[in-house]
Amino acid sequence: MLAMRRPSLYPTLLFLALAACSDATAPNPVGNWGGMQASLLLTRSGGTLSYPCSAGTVDSGWAFTRAGKFTATGKHFFGGGPVPPEGHPPRPALYSGRVTDSQFTLTVTLTDLQEVLGPFVLVRGGPQVQEQCD
Repeated sequence: MLAMRRPSLYPTLLFLALAACSDATAPNPVGNWGGMQASLLLTRSGGTLSYPCSAGTVDSGWAFTRAGKFTATGKHFFGGGPVPPEGHPPRPALYSGRVTDSQFTLTVTLTDLQEVLGPFVLVRGGPQVQEQCD
């Protein structure tokens, strides 16, 4: 008669131990972010960025990796916004950055002008920046 062999618990225990040690959740970029020079409201359907005397919009197709890397396209408005004042057409913008814990480092590239704004250091729930021109 053949002896019945019990399944080993070793593979299951190893899997559970490795899963407990790994980073199962990536930082979530959705929410309000603020800093000294810029603020961002990001939702799953897009976002708005405010700077002193400027503004920006983030398109809905933004991407975020598990490693915390953020990329998006949108528009930048000189002179406030998001509705541009007369004579200030919107500029195409590329947004890139990284989220770690409660900090979001964001850079804006105005693609048609090859101009880079930032990097801006934002914190979750930080102060909102007004778009008013002084």
